Amino acid sequence: MDYEKLVFELMDTEPAVFGGAVINANKELVFQTENWDLQQDIDSIVKAMDEANKDDGKNPGRIQIMNVTYMIVEFTPERIIATNVAHKGHVIIAMHEGWGLVTYIDPSKGPRDALFNVQSFTRRLSE
Repeated sequence: MDYEKLVFELMDTEPAVFGGAVINANKELVFQTENWDLQQDIDSIVKAMDEANKDDGKNPGRIQIMNVTYMIVEFTPERIIATNVAHKGHVIIAMHEGWGLVTYIDPSKGPRDALFNVQSFTRRLSE
Protein backbone atom coordinates (compact mmCIF):
# COMPACT_ATOMS: atom_id res chain seq x y z
CA MET A 1 0.00 0.00 0.00
CA ASP A 2 1.28 3.44 -0.95
CA TYR A 3 0.36 5.47 2.15
CA GLU A 4 1.44 8.76 0.63
CA LYS A 5 -0.80 8.21 -2.38
CA LEU A 6 -3.73 7.28 -0.13
CA VAL A 7 -3.37 10.38 2.08
CA PHE A 8 -3.00 12.73 -0.87
CA GLU A 9 -5.97 11.11 -2.60
CA LEU A 10 -7.97 11.76 0.58
CA MET A 11 -6.81 15.39 0.62
CA ASP A 12 -7.85 15.75 -3.03
CA THR A 13 -11.24 14.16 -2.32
CA GLU A 14 -11.88 16.05 0.91
CA PRO A 15 -10.68 19.67 0.84
CA ALA A 16 -11.29 20.05 4.60
CA VAL A 17 -8.34 17.69 5.28
CA PHE A 18 -5.17 19.77 5.49
CA GLY A 19 -2.75 17.08 6.69
CA GLY A 20 -2.59 13.41 7.48
CA ALA A 21 -0.60 10.56 8.95
CA VAL A 22 -0.86 6.78 8.94
CA ILE A 23 -0.28 4.55 11.96
CA ASN A 24 -0.03 0.85 11.11
CA ALA A 25 -1.43 -2.09 13.07
CA ASN A 26 1.92 -2.38 14.91
CA LYS A 27 1.36 1.17 16.23
CA GLU A 28 4.17 2.63 14.11
CA LEU A 29 3.99 5.94 12.29
CA VAL A 30 4.53 4.88 8.67
CA PHE A 31 3.67 8.11 6.85
CA GLN A 32 2.92 11.75 7.55
CA THR A 33 2.52 14.80 5.35
CA GLU A 34 5.26 17.41 5.65
CA ASN A 35 2.94 19.85 7.43
CA TRP A 36 1.77 17.33 10.07
CA ASP A 37 4.63 16.11 12.25
CA LEU A 38 3.45 13.56 14.79
CA GLN A 39 6.85 12.21 15.89
CA GLN A 40 6.72 13.91 19.31
CA ASP A 41 3.08 12.99 19.91
CA ILE A 42 2.84 9.43 18.58
CA ASP A 43 2.85 7.80 22.04
CA SER A 44 -0.13 9.81 23.30
CA ILE A 45 -2.02 9.26 20.02
CA VAL A 46 -1.46 5.49 20.17
CA LYS A 47 -2.44 5.45 23.84
CA ALA A 48 -5.71 7.25 23.01
CA MET A 49 -6.37 4.82 20.13
CA ASP A 50 -5.77 1.84 22.40
CA GLU A 51 -8.01 3.27 25.09
CA ALA A 52 -10.82 3.93 22.57
CA ASN A 53 -10.74 0.28 21.56
CA LYS A 54 -11.31 -0.99 25.10
CA ASP A 55 -14.83 -1.86 26.23
CA ASP A 56 -14.31 0.28 29.32
CA GLY A 57 -11.95 2.79 27.68
CA LYS A 58 -11.62 6.12 29.40
CA ASN A 59 -11.68 9.30 27.33
CA PRO A 60 -8.52 11.27 28.20
CA GLY A 61 -10.49 14.49 27.60
CA ARG A 62 -7.87 16.08 25.39
CA ILE A 63 -4.98 15.31 23.11
CA GLN A 64 -2.01 17.46 22.19
CA ILE A 65 -0.49 17.44 18.70
CA MET A 66 2.28 19.77 17.59
CA ASN A 67 1.86 21.84 20.78
CA VAL A 68 -1.83 22.47 20.10
CA THR A 69 -4.35 21.06 22.57
CA TYR A 70 -7.56 19.60 21.22
CA MET A 71 -10.58 18.74 23.37
CA ILE A 72 -11.95 15.29 22.59
CA VAL A 73 -15.64 15.56 21.69
CA GLU A 74 -16.20 12.00 20.43
CA PHE A 75 -14.42 8.87 21.62
CA THR A 76 -15.46 5.54 20.06
CA PRO A 77 -13.64 2.44 18.76
CA GLU A 78 -14.08 3.79 15.20
CA ARG A 79 -12.92 7.36 15.75
CA ILE A 80 -11.67 10.07 18.03
CA ILE A 81 -12.80 13.56 17.13
CA ALA A 82 -11.14 16.51 18.83
CA THR A 83 -11.36 20.26 18.37
CA ASN A 84 -9.29 23.22 19.44
CA VAL A 85 -11.37 25.80 21.31
CA ALA A 86 -9.16 28.65 20.03
CA HIS A 87 -10.19 27.82 16.45
CA LYS A 88 -6.86 26.26 15.47
CA GLY A 89 -8.52 23.29 13.77
CA HIS A 90 -9.78 19.82 14.46
CA VAL A 91 -8.37 16.31 14.53
CA ILE A 92 -10.00 13.09 13.41
CA ILE A 93 -8.27 9.85 14.33
CA ALA A 94 -10.15 7.18 12.41
CA MET A 95 -9.38 3.55 13.25
CA HIS A 96 -9.97 0.27 11.47
CA GLU A 97 -8.55 -3.17 12.29
CA GLY A 98 -5.72 -1.68 14.34
CA TRP A 99 -4.77 0.94 11.74
CA GLY A 100 -5.14 4.66 12.33
CA LEU A 101 -5.52 7.61 10.01
CA VAL A 102 -4.79 10.86 11.83
CA THR A 103 -6.06 13.93 10.00
CA TYR A 104 -5.88 17.66 10.59
CA ILE A 105 -9.13 19.38 9.61
CA ASP A 106 -9.52 22.95 8.34
CA PRO A 107 -10.32 25.30 11.27
CA SER A 108 -13.09 26.96 9.24
CA LYS A 109 -14.91 23.64 8.74
CA GLY A 110 -16.54 21.29 11.18
CA PRO A 111 -14.87 17.92 11.71
CA ARG A 112 -18.05 16.12 10.70
CA ASP A 113 -17.77 17.72 7.24
CA ALA A 114 -14.79 15.43 6.55
CA LEU A 115 -15.75 12.42 8.66
CA PHE A 116 -17.32 10.24 5.95
CA ASN A 117 -14.34 10.52 3.61
CA VAL A 118 -11.77 10.10 6.40
CA GLN A 119 -13.45 6.91 7.61
CA SER A 120 -13.84 5.56 4.06
CA PHE A 121 -10.14 6.02 3.37
CA THR A 122 -9.22 4.49 6.74
CA ARG A 123 -10.96 1.25 5.81
CA ARG A 124 -8.69 1.02 2.76
CA LEU A 125 -5.58 0.88 4.97
CA SER A 126 -6.12 -2.73 5.98
CA GLU A 127 -6.72 -4.02 2.46
